[in-house]
Amino acid sequence: MNPVLRKDILALFRLARIAAVFVAFVGILSALVLATWPQQGLVSIATKGQDNLLMGLIMGQLLLLILAVPGVASVQLTEEKEGNTLEMLYATRMSPLSIVLGKLFSAIAFPVLLLLAGLPFLALLNLRGDVDQAQIVQSYAVLIVSAVLLALLSLAISAICKTSATALVVAYLVVLLICGAVLVPALIMLDVQEGEMAQGLHYLRSISPVAAAMSILRPAMNDFGGSARGNLPAWQVFFGFSALIIVASAALVASKLSKPPIGAERGAVPLTDEQRSLGRKLMFLIDDKKQPKPIGGINPLIAKERRTNQLRSGRWMIRIFYGATVLGLGLSLMALYGGSEHENVLAYVATVIVSLQFAVLALVTPSLASPVISSEIEAGTFEMLRMTRLGGGKIFWGKFIPAFLPSLLPVIAMVPAWGVVSFVNESYIGYAIQLAPITLVALLMCSTVALACSAVFSSSARATVVSYMIVASIFILPMIAWWTAGTLLAPAIAGKIAMISPLAVALDLRPGQNTISLTGELKNAHLITIGAISLLALIVARVRLRILMRQG
Repeated sequence: MNPVLRKDILALFRLARIAAVFVAFVGILSALVLATWPQQGLVSIATKGQDNLLMGLIMGQLLLLILAVPGVASVQLTEEKEGNTLEMLYATRMSPLSIVLGKLFSAIAFPVLLLLAGLPFLALLNLRGDVDQAQIVQSYAVLIVSAVLLALLSLAISAICKTSATALVVAYLVVLLICGAVLVPALIMLDVQEGEMAQGLHYLRSISPVAAAMSILRPAMNDFGGSARGNLPAWQVFFGFSALIIVASAALVASKLSKPPIGAERGAVPLTDEQRSLGRKLMFLIDDKKQPKPIGGINPLIAKERRTNQLRSGRWMIRIFYGATVLGLGLSLMALYGGSEHENVLAYVATVIVSLQFAVLALVTPSLASPVISSEIEAGTFEMLRMTRLGGGKIFWGKFIPAFLPSLLPVIAMVPAWGVVSFVNESYIGYAIQLAPITLVALLMCSTVALACSAVFSSSARATVVSYMIVASIFILPMIAWWTAGTLLAPAIAGKIAMISPLAVALDLRPGQNTISLTGELKNAHLITIGAISLLALIVARVRLRILMRQG
């Protein structure tokens, strides 16, 4: 076996969080099987084309791959860089080709082993009735290609980025773009478009593995199969796109690892006004050449965190703010284009804005708070904090406030989009007001959970991955009950489960929606539940920091 592959696999499976991922993977698939198992024990021929068990297994595994694979593959090379162990590989007798192949196969090994863990559930398809073997083979081909795509794309991002925290955020943003964002234009405009525009929308969404799986499992739904308009099925487009990305990602990793690292990079030289492009100038709302004032005030740690943290620096947050603003304004144009004439277009736009708002919230906020304490431990500077005159309370709030406040920027960036939607239809004004407390409580929950993970784990990468897993579980897993309300679950039971998810509550409160009647007591119960989770995470972080301040 390749030594690098053996080393990485052994190191990976010695981590407790990887065992937790496998347990969660199997547990969630078991819940999906129980939820979609036919009541008679067999699937009738009439309902064979609408096999909920196969649908649940394939889409459940695909969703879990999207959540888990980037968190592992995107830190494989950055952790080597941060630990100064990458250069040691080139001091061995291994050739650069062996190192490259070892890293590529180790990135692919984790998602493949996850899929192997889900194979026993495939036998249940044959146990409870007749199945379409060709459909199963095609569906699992999509899963395998998706696993390789996510792994190598995340590994390529790890080869480019310098720190694990940055690689994690970039990897999840790119995966969200490929797997989810490309579905949005077709979801909004495909029903009202014809000709080349409709064809372009279909092929754009087809690069998503979700669309590829749906074109096999439900080809007639929203014409994912492409037959109604004479287009190629989404799965064929996905395979071609994935082949290009896989080859490009492998080539990028090979180019980065073909030579040993040169060493520490030189510090960046400040650019002059003539060298700065207009795009770079827009990244600075405050003069970056201005002499900073001495750190003072009530809590000097707040100023220190604001100036030294890379992810919370002005440049990164302004980029995220601009990106969310551009996306929101693009959705606003769609609302103005067809919302006044087609009510379903406006409803689609509102759905996408809500999903985008909470997706950006869930992606950005944990990355801001998860390194605040663990990074000090990793850098060996936590002992310096203990030697200062600052008390535990000042250190705690000095770490939390600079991580929480920047997370408000992506939410503020979506305000213009809500203004346009409310202009087209005034009923969305009340809806936007209802979303305000849900959004703020969700922001608080994401920040406090990430802060607690940062205090518990001594590695920033581990704290970031665990916080993403917890936040994703709260946001996404209860959505299964919301999706199956009225079909597999009674609306009352589904409401009690789904009310935990801020996204499910936000989507159910849309004008004219009310799938599970998440109003009144259930909405208040959601705010109380998320508030209790935030308070518990805040207490855990404070108690853990107090222990660290005493014991070191």
